[in-house]
Order: sequence, then C-alpha cells, then structure tokens
Amino acid sequence: MAKANDFLISTNPSRHEVETPAGALIVYVKPLSWLQQQEAISKFVDFVITDGEAAPRIDFGGYWEYILTNCITETEPHLTKTQICNLSPEVGNELAKVLPDLEDLTGALGGGEPAPLE
Repeated sequence: MAKANDFLISTNPSRHEVETPAGALIVYVKPLSWLQQQEAISKFVDFVITDGEAAPRIDFGGYWEYILTNCITETEPHLTKTQICNLSPEVGNELAKVLPDLEDLTGALGGGEPAPLE
C-alpha cells in the first residue's frame, strides 16, 4: 500500500557543480512540484486581449526568475536571490543547464514525464 510520502516530491536538493567562465559555482537545486510547474509556465506565456484578439505574450525573464528563485536553495560561494537574478549571461547560460527548462515543463504538461534533474 502506498504511503502519503510516495505522492510528494523530494525535498532534498541535488548538488551540481557548474563550470562557468568565472570559475566553479556549486548550486543546490530542488525539484518543482506539479503546482510550481504550472506557475512557472504561467510566468512564461500569457494571453492578452487587444481589439477582441487574443495574442500570446512571451516572457523568458519571468520564467527564469521564477526558476532561479524557486529551484536554487543554496550556492557556493553564497549568492543572495538578488545576486542570482543578476548573473552575467555567460554564467546564467551554464547554470541553465542544470535547471528545469521550458521544454521539460511543457512536455510534462502534454502528459509526458519531466526530464529528471541530475
């Protein structure tokens, strides 16, 4: 028989060492719950009604800000949430490789499995 914990996400973050142009950055990444996945996608795309027409509004920044502030629990060296949101593009591109990306989340919405964080 299943236990209540069998239905919940792990609360243990995964440790990742990310090699960046500025040096090694260790990040601890926790998985998103099903509800957080829905929220993350809602930060990426929204529909705006103009002149009776619905048009998508795409916001990559809103998506990544949500992912950075909700998935990263700790870094070495220590960075605040504000500092994490102000990474250089080169560091951010490397960090994105260990974070849930939009393709993973949209695949999960379509009934697939999100890619596991390694």
